[in-house]
Amino acid sequence: MTTILLAVVLPLLFLSTVASGSYFLLVLPSRWRRPYAESLTLLDSDDRDELERADRLLGQAVNAGPRGRGLNRIRFAQAYVRAMLGTYEPDRYSAAATVLDELVTAESRTKDTAYLELWVQARLENHDRVTDLYAEHGALLDARPQSRRIAAISHLQLAAGHWRRREIDGALHHFDRVRELGELTERIPPEVNDLQLVKGVQAVFDGRADEARDAFGDARKRSAERDLPTVEAELGLLVCDWADGDPHQLGDWLAQLAEQVERRPPEDGSGPQLLTGIALLRLLALLREWLLRPALSGAPSADDFEEFGRRADALRETDPELGDAALVDGLVRYYFSASQPERERALAVLNGGTGLAKGIMLPEVLDLMERERALGGEGDAISRYLVLVGEYLEDPERSQEDQALYRRLKAKFTPFGDAGDLEEGAVPHQRAPLEDHRRRSEALRRRIELILYTRLRDLPDDDPAKHAVREQLAQLEQASAVYAEGAEVLHGAERKLITSTGQILLPEETDDQHRA
Repeated sequence: MTTILLAVVLPLLFLSTVASGSYFLLVLPSRWRRPYAESLTLLDSDDRDELERADRLLGQAVNAGPRGRGLNRIRFAQAYVRAMLGTYEPDRYSAAATVLDELVTAESRTKDTAYLELWVQARLENHDRVTDLYAEHGALLDARPQSRRIAAISHLQLAAGHWRRREIDGALHHFDRVRELGELTERIPPEVNDLQLVKGVQAVFDGRADEARDAFGDARKRSAERDLPTVEAELGLLVCDWADGDPHQLGDWLAQLAEQVERRPPEDGSGPQLLTGIALLRLLALLREWLLRPALSGAPSADDFEEFGRRADALRETDPELGDAALVDGLVRYYFSASQPERERALAVLNGGTGLAKGIMLPEVLDLMERERALGGEGDAISRYLVLVGEYLEDPERSQEDQALYRRLKAKFTPFGDAGDLEEGAVPHQRAPLEDHRRRSEALRRRIELILYTRLRDLPDDDPAKHAVREQLAQLEQASAVYAEGAEVLHGAERKLITSTGQILLPEETDDQHRA
């Protein structure tokens, strides 16, 4: 009985096992393999309808219950199809990314899944994610050269965003990664090499000296690492040291920078501009040396002015159409001029700087030159004096004695000057009220000061001539105040002031020499 039972049961168990194995090994896989295989024939198509059909087939394959490698293959194909459909419907990129996340969770990344994920994230414009993926899985991605270009594009996009927000360090970081990748380096703007310099310059203008020094230091380091000139970065560091540095050492440093520019001019053609800036700073550094000298140490010596002239000429040579050399040279010589001829030479230098293409435009300097032209030289002073004497000579209120004095003064000064076309405020020839006489006295005071300015300006305050003029002007003011007591008091003060002015303009010894 037992034998019969085994003979019946064992075949049934065998058949059941074979049937089960055939179901799981043949029937069940065929449910997902058939749509999966059919979808693969559609993956190379660019037609949207065919790609949509492939996506539906892959969905059927997933619902058929595959497991293990089969499920992973279907998921990868599904992510690929949805990535292709993103061309027509951008939301599909997100769907592809979701499938890839599930696939990566189920198994570690492969060369194919890493590249597809990189591509999809680039399409989603998740550039931070793209750069992170390449940095983490570069070993897998380098198998596909196109992945380097994708990463370079994302780095360029991130660099542009930092640049627009003026985040210099971030922009430089991503531009450096593009250079390391060796892709799309021609897309890096030439100005990138100056970003650290720009950051330093902005920090200088904002008064952030420490940040400026760090930026210029980084710029110098970057240039040195890439075997580029470091002159611009060193100029920035010099500017940071300008306020507290030793002017003599700064001048020597500038001389070395000028030699570097001449020995290795920048490829961008900025050499002439750099040399001009360096020459100007060298000229100003010399002035700072003079300023640091002890008080009452005297004016610069002839050797000092010789060195000053060399540096000014060096600045002119770098840019003949720049007026800065004339501006500094003229003002310094004007300040230290000890005589009218020296002052006139300084004004001639300033005047020459106004006619250049990039000439002197400072309103204060132009006003100074205009005022000096209005004052004129000593010849103009004598001409103005003759006009004044002529007006008082024609004043009918003057006594015969006063008129005789004014005739002698006119005869004395006529050989040395000519009134010409000079127009001055005429003295009234009719009797005027008290207030008009006071105004006349004030006008006379201003005219005398103008006539004598060029002669007295260089004299010390305790000079007898200055003392005499101040005394005569004080008497004129007193006489004008008491004019009501009699015109003779005022006329006498005016007579003394005019006579004293003539004595200063043309001392007796000069008159004697003229007669001889």
